Formats: sequence, C-alpha cells, structure tokens
Amino acid sequence: MTRIYFRTDANSDIATGHIMRCLSIARACAQISLQQKKRVQISFLVSDNQSRALLSERFETAEEFAIHCLNSDYRYMEAEVHSLLAYINDNTDDNIALSDNSALAKPWLFIDSYFATPAYFRMLSADCRIAYLDDLRSFHCPVDLLINYDTDQDCPCYAKAAHKLLGMQYTPLRTQFQSPVYHVRPKASHVLLSTGGTDPYGIAEYLLRTIYQFPSIPDKEYAKNDGGFWNLQDISLLQSLQYHIVTSKANTRYDNLTALALENPHIHIHDNVSHMASLMASCDLALSAGGTTLAELCAVGVPTISCLMADNQRTAVENFSSKGIIPCAGDIRPVQTDGNGRQSFDHAASDTSGIQLPSSVIEAIFKFMTYMSQNSSAREKSSHAMRAFLDGCGAERIASALLTL
Repeated sequence: MTRIYFRTDANSDIATGHIMRCLSIARACAQISLQQKKRVQISFLVSDNQSRALLSERFETAEEFAIHCLNSDYRYMEAEVHSLLAYINDNTDDNIALSDNSALAKPWLFIDSYFATPAYFRMLSADCRIAYLDDLRSFHCPVDLLINYDTDQDCPCYAKAAHKLLGMQYTPLRTQFQSPVYHVRPKASHVLLSTGGTDPYGIAEYLLRTIYQFPSIPDKEYAKNDGGFWNLQDISLLQSLQYHIVTSKANTRYDNLTALALENPHIHIHDNVSHMASLMASCDLALSAGGTTLAELCAVGVPTISCLMADNQRTAVENFSSKGIIPCAGDIRPVQTDGNGRQSFDHAASDTSGIQLPSSVIEAIFKFMTYMSQNSSAREKSSHAMRAFLDGCGAERIASALLTL
C-alpha cells in the first residue's frame, strides 16, 4: 500500500490555490490506483480549522478524504513536526502492515506551503519520503521528489532533490481541464476577467470603469485616459463586449462590482464557480493574473493576456510570455517613488480608494482586446498554440510518480 499525506493550508492569508492543486493530485492518485488496482491511503494535514473548512467545502463528497488538523501555526512549520509524525505513526494500520510488506515503506508527505524550510524537510526525512511543490526557487530542497511546473529550467536549489518534475506539463489541473471542448467563434463577444478572488488592486473594477465611464468624445477624435490614447471606435468596441468577472465575496470591491453589474447588462459576476472550464470555454478572450488560472486557460485554449500582481507569479508569467503562448501586459501593481527616486510596489494600495494603475499596462490590455476581438485568425492561431503547449494532465503525471517511485 502507498500512503500519501498532503500537507497544505488555506486561510485569509493563504490563497486556496494550494489546496486546489493538492486536491487535483490526490484525486488523480485515487483514480490511478483504482484503475491499476493498487492500494492507496490518502489523507490531508492542515494547520487549523479554517484550513479544514475551506478544504472540506471543496470535496466532491462529504468524506472524500480524511483531514487531520494539527492545531499548529502555519507560519512555523518546524514546531508541528512532533504532532505530525505522531499522527502518521498512529494512523498506520498494523493489520495491513502484517499482510502487505509494501505497507512497511515510508509514506509520502506531499508539502505545498511557502512556509516549509530545509530544516523542516530534514526533520521529517527519517520517517517520510518528502515531495515538495515549489515555485519560488529560494532555498535548497533536500527532498525525494521536487515539482516545479512554472519552469522547465533546473537550478542549484534543486541539486539535492532525488527526483524532479519540472515544466508546464506537470501543472496539476482539475479533471475538467483534460481535453475540454473549445471553439474559436468568428465574432468575439465574451471576455473573462480573472484577477484573483480578492483582486487586491481592484483591477476588474478599474478596467470596467475605464471602459464604461470613458468621457464622450467627438467621432474621429482622440481622448487621453491615464496616459493612453484610444479612439472612439476602439472604445465603442470595448463597450460592446460582455465581461465575465470571476471573483469572490472576499473581494473588498465585491459590492462595487455587483453595483456595476446591476447598472450595465454587459457585466456579469461569477463567484463560487464549480465548473470553471465551461465558463472559460464560453469566452472568446481573457485577462488573467499569474497563477494556475493561466494554465487552465491554456488547456482550454482561450486567447489570453496576463498581468503580474505578485512576485511569486513572475516565473510562470514570464515563461508563458517568453514561449509566445500568453503575452504579459506588465506589472499591474501601483508604483511608489521615494524622495531618492527609488521605486517600489505599493502593496497597501488595496486599502485605498481611487487607485491609479499603471497606464502602460492598461493600454496593453486594451490593445490586446481590440486587436484580438477583431481578428478571428489571430485567435485561432493563439488557441491552437495554447492547447498544443499544455494538455491538462499534469496531476496524473505527478500522481504516477508518487505511486511508482
């Protein structure tokens, strides 16, 4: 029997993407073991009850996987080692161990957390085989299995990893993103805006207000808006499109977005989406922040432009862009300049009103939308390249490694 424990969290500070990709891999492990008639035991370990609740809400059935709460501080993972190992040892079925020698092998501990450290790995390595899903490349990873799907480039930090799975083909997407049906329509009408469940910089609202509150201007004249120039024809085109905003009630601007949707029938709010692939497939274009959503859009084949809104998104965003798959409009974060002329990103901008986002990024987004919406052949070419690049089977590849190594 193969025993696999997924150690991850989600709370008000940690995005749910961590538990979602672990769930995808866990489900792939369960499916493969069923197909191959292998015995596998899968459990989740979380730090607190908030993580437990957010995880269980995303189960397909009420008791899809066992969850054990460590009652620990997710920021100091080394302090939880004793209770974690105690649970794993107590959870070992002696009857199975006696009847199946393979059960005596060390279990897998699959870690998906930015708070893991080399010391944490070393403290656990005597009792567990360690798998680590990394996207930061910021420290040495003495683990049995290292996964980084943001890049196919190896680095010195991974020198001590026994096995490595690197590259976009290992992106752990949900089953719905395997071979989804997508058609490039002759006329583009629907645009997906995926700027994160919390959208800390208010990108969706800012873009929509820029489009629909654009000042009236005479035909054939140009108007200046935040440093960019668009003619009336372009603005009319943007205003004619249908905008689908993927968000959540955790977005501090949720009420503002809802009010905009009530005022304008071209704006649609989507939260708690269960089948994201279908929503994506209904759209002709997309704007997305960096993260797993880019890979999902790639698997579906929706022509997309990205924007960077967090440092840990940079590798993936630049990788998609450098390969000519998904262009990047730039870093959306407002920039502050101190008295010495040094620039830094304003991470507190989400707490203020009247944010002015970088005009060059907004202009790049609008140029992409106007050009692609009028050019079906360009959308066809983009969609084909995206689907050829990423097939959505990354979770199965990772699961196969866990079940065979």
